[in-house]
Amino acid sequence: MLREDVLQRCVAYAIAGIRHVIATFGPREPGGEGETRAQTHFAEQLQAWTDEVRTEPFTVRPRAFMGFLRVAGTLFLAAMLAYWLLPILALAFSSGAVAVVLLQFLFYREFLDPLYPARTSHNVVGTQRAADERKRVLILCGHADAAYEWPFHYHGGPASLSAVVIGMVIAGVFKLATDLLCVALGGPLAAPEGLWRTLGFVQWAGSPFFIAMFFFSDFRRVVPGANDNLTGSLLAIAIAKYLHETDTRFDHTEVQYLITGSEEAGLRGAKAYARAHADELAQVETAVIVLETLRDLEHMAVYARDMSGTVRNAPRVCALLEQAGRDCGRQLPLSTVYLGSTDAAAFTQAGVPAAALAAMDPTPARYYHTRLDGPDNLSAECIEQGMRVTLAALARFDQAGLDRGGEHP
Repeated sequence: MLREDVLQRCVAYAIAGIRHVIATFGPREPGGEGETRAQTHFAEQLQAWTDEVRTEPFTVRPRAFMGFLRVAGTLFLAAMLAYWLLPILALAFSSGAVAVVLLQFLFYREFLDPLYPARTSHNVVGTQRAADERKRVLILCGHADAAYEWPFHYHGGPASLSAVVIGMVIAGVFKLATDLLCVALGGPLAAPEGLWRTLGFVQWAGSPFFIAMFFFSDFRRVVPGANDNLTGSLLAIAIAKYLHETDTRFDHTEVQYLITGSEEAGLRGAKAYARAHADELAQVETAVIVLETLRDLEHMAVYARDMSGTVRNAPRVCALLEQAGRDCGRQLPLSTVYLGSTDAAAFTQAGVPAAALAAMDPTPARYYHTRLDGPDNLSAECIEQGMRVTLAALARFDQAGLDRGGEHP
C-alpha cells in the first residue's frame, strides 16, 4: 500500500525540481552546456537515494537529426532544376532526398551524422541494488534534453503543423514520382513540351514546402521542455526518493533510474546506453519503462508502437503497464507514436524489452516543441497518476516479472 504523505511529497518534489532545472541551468540543447549542467544536478540528486550513480559520456551530433529536412529540401530543389536539364540527375536528387527522410527520420539511423559537428552528451544512471540475488532489472527512463522549437507549430498551432507536414509529404512523393515517370518513359533532356512541360510546372507548386523544410526547426531557440521531458526525468528521480523514504528495497529486483541525454537528437542517448549494456542486461530479466511527457491525463496511454509506427515495443512490458493502470483504476489504451519516437524504440531495437508510458495529446498538443512547454504548464494530477502507475508496475514486476502468457497482436 502506498504511503500517501510520501507520495504527495515526491510529486511536489518533481514539480519543484522541474522549475529549478529550467530556472537554473538554461536551455538544454542536446549535447549542450545546459543539458550537461542538468545531468550533473540529476546525478547529485540520485546520489542521495540510490546505491551507485554513473555518468556515461557519448558522442552526439545534435543538429544532424532535424537537419535532415534542410538536406532533403536542398536535394528536392536541386531536383526541380535538374528536371529541365537531365531527368536522370533529377531522379538521383529526389531519390536521395527521400532516402535521407527515411533513414535519418523514419528509421532514426545515423545517416547524416558524420556531416555535422560533434559534441559530448551524457547519460546518468542511478542504481538501487536488490537486497539479495539480482534476478530482474527494471529501468525507469526519462530524458534531460529539450527540443529545438518548431516555428510553424508555435505560430500556427496543430493545423499549421499538419498542413506543412502533409504538404511536404505530398510534394516530395509527387516530385519523386514525376522524376521516375520521366526517366522511365524517356522524357526530353531539354525544353520539355506537352505532358512533360505541364508536370514540370506543377512541380513548382511544391516548392514552398521544400523551402519550408529550411525553417521547420529553429536551431537558435531551445524550448523549456518542462513536460517534454522533465516530467519523465523528475518522475523517475521522485520514485527513487519515494522508495528511499519508505525504506523499500526489493529482494531480487534492481531498479535503475536512467536519465538519457540527446533524445531529441534522434534517441542518441538511449541508443548509446543500449549498445553499452545490452549484453549485461540480457543476462537477467529486464524491462524498460520510458516515462515521456506526462501532461494530458485524458490521453495517458501505453505506446505499443513506436518510431512512427515502425517499431513494435515489447508486448509483455505493455501488458505490465496496462495491468498497473488497472491496479490504479485506469484503463490505459495501447497507442502509437505516429510521427516521431520515444527512447523505448531504441531499447526495443537493441533487443531489450521496453515500452513507454505517456500522457500527451497526439494532435499534437500546442506546447509540444514550442516555448509554451514551460513550468507554468504542468499538471500535478497527471504527474501523480504517472507515479502511481509506475509504482504499481514496479511492484508487479518485482512479484512476478514479465507475464509470459498471451501477447497483444
